[in-house]
Amino acid sequence: MEARHGAGQAGHIQGYEGTDTSVHNVALLAGAFVGLLIFGFIVGYGTFKILSLEEGTVSAPPGLVQTGRVLPPAPRLQVEAHKDLTSYLKDQQETLDTYGWIDQKAGVVRIPIDRAMDLLLEKGLPVRAESAGGPPASQTKATTGAGKQTAPPAGAAPTSPNPGGGPDDSP
Repeated sequence: MEARHGAGQAGHIQGYEGTDTSVHNVALLAGAFVGLLIFGFIVGYGTFKILSLEEGTVSAPPGLVQTGRVLPPAPRLQVEAHKDLTSYLKDQQETLDTYGWIDQKAGVVRIPIDRAMDLLLEKGLPVRAESAGGPPASQTKATTGAGKQTAPPAGAAPTSPNPGGGPDDSP
């Protein structure tokens, strides 16, 4: 005898489930659901009633007009944030646009940012005498603020435009 999928004990073939769902079990599940729903409504209603009884014993806080405005202790939140930001930005812009002393005893001054950029273009960036990881600064090409390259000092070995070597090396 061949064993077939779905074959019953008597050897005949079934193409569907042999038993249906019990109406009794479905009714029991529906009743449990309805009972749980009713229980939830009763608990919610009872909680609402208990909390509403306590509401009558608590009085509302007095209004600000009755008590006057009392400022909290510091630090306080900003009352006028937009005005504070505008004032801060104005102070910062004034610092960028004016001359002033940073440390008068040491002779350190502050110059306007536009003037500082002009000086940087005229004089270029400062160059160290020697760097720890590379060749001495006297053997490298310096760049001025305007983007022009200057030649290395006299007596220094010329440097290759292609430091990695290769076909672009020209004598």
